[in-house]
Formats: sequence, structure tokens, C-alpha cells
Amino acid sequence: MKKDMIFFTSDGAGLTSTSANHVANLAKEMIRNIESGLGELQFYSTSVALIGGGVANSLDTGAVAEEVESVPDRLHNIAEAKSLIAWLREAIKARERLLNEVKDMSLSKWCEQEGEKIPEQPRIGESLTEDDYWASRPIAERCHYYELETLAATLGKAIHPGGALADAREQLQQRLKKPNQVVGDGRDTLIYTYTPSVDTQAVEDVYFRLQKQYRDAQARLNTLKHECMQAVEQSATAVKSEYTRAMKDWAAQHKLLEARHAEYTQKRMAELGAMRIIIPESLQSIYRKVNSLGKGTD
Repeated sequence: MKKDMIFFTSDGAGLTSTSANHVANLAKEMIRNIESGLGELQFYSTSVALIGGGVANSLDTGAVAEEVESVPDRLHNIAEAKSLIAWLREAIKARERLLNEVKDMSLSKWCEQEGEKIPEQPRIGESLTEDDYWASRPIAERCHYYELETLAATLGKAIHPGGALADAREQLQQRLKKPNQVVGDGRDTLIYTYTPSVDTQAVEDVYFRLQKQYRDAQARLNTLKHECMQAVEQSATAVKSEYTRAMKDWAAQHKLLEARHAEYTQKRMAELGAMRIIIPESLQSIYRKVNSLGKGTD
């Protein structure tokens, strides 16, 4: 705090906090002694004698004129000593505040003071998604991908077990194995005969031709999907690499700022520790008087 610097000088003259505390204690003791003397002030003398006569004996003597005249000086000494104590105590507290201010100064506060900017911690970027990839492709390629996807799905549904063509082919093969079916008994017996309506080889040809078409569509679709996944993976790798590099740079910058902050703290603490508490001109007289009471004081 700038207001606290009023108590200090860096020219080597003045008191350390230890010396200031010692002087304040001496001033406190001086005040106690003066107040003790004032408390014993008595403006009359006392003597005693027997009623029957005889010489009066003095019991104690009251203050003399000089002592009365000294009262204002003694009171002023008390006031000045208390002012000195107040100044020294406030100076000691001011140094503590300054030291604590430096010790507790955060990195952000120091950067603000020094006009430095704390680098913002990097955030990992967004990598390419499958949707992003296809959105970036030419219209014809993207449309071709959808065509292959729907073609493979449509053909696969027809030729795979449960599909229309697959089931019809399976039923034809079953009827070829068992062309007749007897239903009922006696005079009500019915015989069903199943005869192929198309050339069975034609069915096989169509079925295997569609299988080939399906495999071909699926292979081309898988190629496109693989290209998409490669692009997505390469993007993710690039994003992670860039994030790692940015984090290294950020950490290095942050570490440098922390080192400079620590250096500032150490240097400033040393400067504050070396500063001496000044004694204002108005308190010089009482300081010399108090200081003369002690020994080995700065």
C-alpha cells in the first residue's frame, strides 16, 4: 500500500522494526515513570505535634514551586512519548501489511501490476466427425455414398435369410424336393402338386448375380467408409498433436511468469526488510530523550 510508505526510508537512516519496538517499550516505561511521579504529587506538607505543646515533627513535604512548574513539561513529555509510540507501532504494522501484501500477491494480481498478460490455457480443438467429412465432399461423391449405402442395404435385405428373394428361393428348393403334398384323408384327401413356374436356374442366376452386386456395392461402400474413418482419425491425431504443442508452450510461458513472480516477491521482500522507519522532525526531540534511556539502540 502506497500510504504505508510514509513511515519508511531507503537511505539507511532510521530504525528497524526490532529497534522501533524497543524504543516504543522504552517510551512506555518513561510514561509509566512520569505518571507515577504525577500520581504522587501533593501540594501541601504535613507535620504533627502533641496537643500539650512541644515541637512539631514534619511527616512529609509537599511539592515545591519548581515541581508545580514542571507539571506541564511532564504532561507534554507523556503526550509526545505516546505520539512516538503510536508512530512506531503504526510503522511496524505498516511494514507487516506491506510484507503480507507482497507474500499474498497472486500471480494474476502481479501480472496486472506489471502489465503482463497470463496466457489462457489452451483447449483441445474439435476434430473432424463423419458428418463433417461427408459435408466437405463434392455433391456427386456424397450422393454416390448414399446410393451405395441404400443399394447395399436393399440388396442385402432381399438376399439375406428372411429376405424376400432368399425366402422365395428357399421355398422353391423345398418344393423341388417335395413336389407333392397330401392333405386330409379318405374321400376328402387332397393332393397338392407344386410345379416351378420359372426356370430354377434363372432363379439361381438372379440370386447369385444379386449376391455379386451386393458384395460389389458393399466393397465400394466399405472403401468410402474407410476413407472417411482415415480422415476422421487423422484429424483427431492432428488436433491432439496441436493441443499437446499448445499446452507445452502455455506451460513454458506460465512457468516463466511464475519464476518472475517469485523473483519479484523475493526482491521486494528484501527491499521492504531493508527499509528503515523514519522519525518525523516533530518527534525527534522525544525520540532522543527516550533513546538515551536505552542501550545499543539503532
